[in-house]
Amino acid sequence: MEQTIKVQNEDLRYVVSVVTSKVNVYDIIVDPVSVKFYFFDSDNPNIDEAFDSIRRDLIDRGFIPMILRDGENIIQVTKRPQQRYFGNAVNLILLIATILSTMYVGSQYSINFVPKGAYYTLRLWGYGFIFFSAPLLLILGIHESAHFLVARKHHVKASLPFFIPFPIGIGTFGAFISLRDPLPNRKAMAEIGAAGPIAGFLTALPLMFVADYFQNVVKPIPPAYIPFKVTFPLIYHLLGLNVNFSGPIFPMVFAVWVGMFATAMNLIPAGQLDGSHIVRGVLGSRANVLSYVFLGFLFAIGFFYTGWWIIAIFVVFTGLVHPPALNDYSKISKLDIAIGVFSLIMFILTFTIVPIKPA
Repeated sequence: MEQTIKVQNEDLRYVVSVVTSKVNVYDIIVDPVSVKFYFFDSDNPNIDEAFDSIRRDLIDRGFIPMILRDGENIIQVTKRPQQRYFGNAVNLILLIATILSTMYVGSQYSINFVPKGAYYTLRLWGYGFIFFSAPLLLILGIHESAHFLVARKHHVKASLPFFIPFPIGIGTFGAFISLRDPLPNRKAMAEIGAAGPIAGFLTALPLMFVADYFQNVVKPIPPAYIPFKVTFPLIYHLLGLNVNFSGPIFPMVFAVWVGMFATAMNLIPAGQLDGSHIVRGVLGSRANVLSYVFLGFLFAIGFFYTGWWIIAIFVVFTGLVHPPALNDYSKISKLDIAIGVFSLIMFILTFTIVPIKPA
């Protein structure tokens, strides 16, 4: 018992020393679950920088600081719950499984373009990898890697990407990273959220032209089977790409289209999607209204494409209102506002109400 009390006292002394070395406080209150430091803005003109320095010191020692402004200005420090994470071997296994599942699905979409003959199955799988799995996973992988790198830039720990295999449809349920630290401020929230969609969008742009070339030069083998048709978003029309072909879609065209659709879906400003990170970072707590508006929008357009109802339910179950940053009162720069505007433009360019329908 005495050892436990000693450790707790050492922790308390450490927390007090870290906070008071960087912030001028006028009162400290300790309760069973937190330590609260009261401060005046006038005594701390650089509170945003000071708080971020406090956060970096305390997070690694198992504490979470947060700024509260409810009549008084408070830095509240609580003990961080212990967490366990998967090792990187899980990421690798899931990546290999997703490569195989997308290769298989891609091989099925390649049937219209691969003539029968020697090594037919092998050639189908080769087509599936080169023209479907590789471009699709490249877009998704760069999307998630950008989240990872920008999170690290803001000193937020994050996992490597987790790819989710699913051997029908598009061969995957997508990919995600796990943020292992709370988001520190609105700037980090906006930039980490926008990094993935921007990187994925810029990766897909040149691939659109490569895929369009193959759609035009590789002729399908009759009789062609067309299981579905996709609706190409505005970006395809603006770039003058072929969207009116009557035959089956070439696997790479479909893969890049999926990448663009994933960009649009992630930019929806609701729940825990990337768009919600961006809007919450740019607008602060005012963004909560948009979450409800877009949830209603998803349910409305679900009458035209039922897949939006699945997204809406996912948003509800993962949390409709985005949690605040540790410093939710920090200022954002003109660059962050520009990132938010560019994200809105990307959403307009890549979104379609009925993305896919039966042929």
